[in-house]
Amino acid sequence: MIIGGALVAAGTPAPGTLGDDAQLRHARDLIAQAKYAEAKEELKALVQKDKEVRGEEDPKTLSDRLELASVQGKMGDSIKAEAELRALLAIFTRRQGENHDQTLNCRTALARLLSDIGRPHEAIEEFRAIIESRERMLGPNDIEVARVTHMLGDAFAVAVQYAEAIEQFEKAETIFEANLGPENPETLLNRSNLALAKGEHHQYEVSQKELQEILAIRERLLGPNHISVLMTCFQLARVLGGDGHYEEALTYAERAENGFRKYVKSDGRAADDAGKLSALLRADIKQAQAAKKPVDLGIPQ
Repeated sequence: MIIGGALVAAGTPAPGTLGDDAQLRHARDLIAQAKYAEAKEELKALVQKDKEVRGEEDPKTLSDRLELASVQGKMGDSIKAEAELRALLAIFTRRQGENHDQTLNCRTALARLLSDIGRPHEAIEEFRAIIESRERMLGPNDIEVARVTHMLGDAFAVAVQYAEAIEQFEKAETIFEANLGPENPETLLNRSNLALAKGEHHQYEVSQKELQEILAIRERLLGPNHISVLMTCFQLARVLGGDGHYEEALTYAERAENGFRKYVKSDGRAADDAGKLSALLRADIKQAQAAKKPVDLGIPQ
């Protein structure tokens, strides 16, 4: 079989193609499991191979560099990640133009990093510009528009602008459901973040109802110990705690903490966050119980 002018045995991947794709898929699977350190090493090896086989600015090399920079951001190396993403954005813009899909993907990764590291207002401006470009190129109901709209909602939530976050999540929900269906993981992720934003906006009853429904769906589809199930428990604990249902909230917070430590060992930050929430809830329960005790006024009976 002749591929690209080279003779390759039938059933054998061409150098730098199918094997690389499998390696990239494996790295993405590791990311989905929050195994960022392992994913980083996998992507570093892939990028090095890309550079040797393909060259520094080959599209595949640049794409894998983008994946690696995103993982570095998730691991907390935000300075290095931002510098790499800005360098990549300059290359994509120069080579392919500001509205090309890879350029917009890179810009989206940069905006997401800015939101994650506490610079949501910069991220909001970036996301708005990306949505404008996506809508102009693809139309308002394309799935890529929904994805960036969801990220814009996340950025508004980080900025504590919950009404604006709710508006964006609701826009994204309509597109996700129309394109992917109500039980797709992306649809459920958007729906759970919408419910949490409503809880933060003191719409406790509707938020609790939504999160309970999402938890039931995720448990049915994924089992009781999947990271998405445990994250829903954590979100539900936050909303219940905010509404003063401390003991019920503690049940979900402890389930999240124990599940993260036992089944998602690589994501220590999530387990620590759930542990901190559990400690706060125990303190709230103790304070509420103390407030119910009769006050001793020192008056003899």
